Amino acid sequence: MDLRLVRHCAVLSLPPLALAAVGAVFLVFGVPRIAESESVRVEEECKSFAERLKSGEEASGFVWEYGKGVLPREGVPEWAAAAFPASMAWKDWNSRGAKRKAEMWGWREVTGLPGRVVWTRDGNRVLLAVTSIAPFDFAFWSWLLVPLLVASLVATSAFAAARLHEYAKSRDDFLSAAVHDLATPLVGMRYLIGVDDEEAKTLTERMIRLVDNIRDFMKAGGRRRRPESRATDLLAAYDQAYALFREDFRDAFGGNDVERDVSAFGGGTVPKAFADEELAVQILWNLLSNELKYAAPFGPVRVVFSADAKAVTVSFEDRGRGMSAREMSRAFDRYYRARSVRASGKGGFGIGLATSREFAEAMGGSLTVRANEPTGCVFTLSLPIAE
Repeated sequence: MDLRLVRHCAVLSLPPLALAAVGAVFLVFGVPRIAESESVRVEEECKSFAERLKSGEEASGFVWEYGKGVLPREGVPEWAAAAFPASMAWKDWNSRGAKRKAEMWGWREVTGLPGRVVWTRDGNRVLLAVTSIAPFDFAFWSWLLVPLLVASLVATSAFAAARLHEYAKSRDDFLSAAVHDLATPLVGMRYLIGVDDEEAKTLTERMIRLVDNIRDFMKAGGRRRRPESRATDLLAAYDQAYALFREDFRDAFGGNDVERDVSAFGGGTVPKAFADEELAVQILWNLLSNELKYAAPFGPVRVVFSADAKAVTVSFEDRGRGMSAREMSRAFDRYYRARSVRASGKGGFGIGLATSREFAEAMGGSLTVRANEPTGCVFTLSLPIAE
């Protein structure tokens, strides 16, 4: 499986994993605290009701008298007589911590009643009333709903990952089929084109490069060949790649070529890079293709060669629309095309820069992008210098 797809699926799994962790912490530590708070709330409400019951602010449903039981006898529900028999002694009442017996109060839960029976002692009798006061069972609902929520999010993420995999696979299958169907006739065209037809040869070579670009891109997951790096003349590699675009750039620049700047070497030769020549040409071809489509219409493009003790660099400086910081951070992502690029109406698969960066990194180098001033972008290829 493509490592990029694995990363995307992993990202999709982060929300349910995070929610599961939060849910576990909530169930283990939060629910007991909430249940305790709920118990305190209910006790306070029962105490307040008992005080109002004793003061007469709340009406007593029935009265229990010591040695007599529930009064009046007529009209008293059977559950009341059964729950509070005459044989009860004062010690049988569940006092809630009152210091004196005269201040005794409490509540009882009776089977079949939705609320609680609150009571308070009033001399030699007990005033009772059925209330709607009842605790909310946070523990039950938390243990029921939190796992359901986590399970639903996990199922949704799994479905999204499956659809993502299916979509990526279908797109890759399409590109693979397109490459296969285009490669054979293009190679045949290369040999059938007349020797003197330079324009047709150039266009065919560019199409072959494009097909090779897609073929290399489709070889994901480490199945690409290892670069055969050796001392490589990047200036010659650039000239080879530029030859396929020369006429197009001249048309865009009114007959002028792309400015090639080697002034950093004071008239000397550009140091060779330790790179795979074929891959280097492919990277430079991709960068030139990118500049021709998106930057050339806005002004000149400048290609600057430089070197230091560790690397040889080639920078493509343009005056195009440029990219935002977010777009630059994703410029080398698979299939990504910036909004300005999509708005331009220019074609493309969004794979040239992704493939080029992978080639550069495979050769121990890098491919980066930054903003140009006042407008445009600077793409920089850096490859190890040959010792």
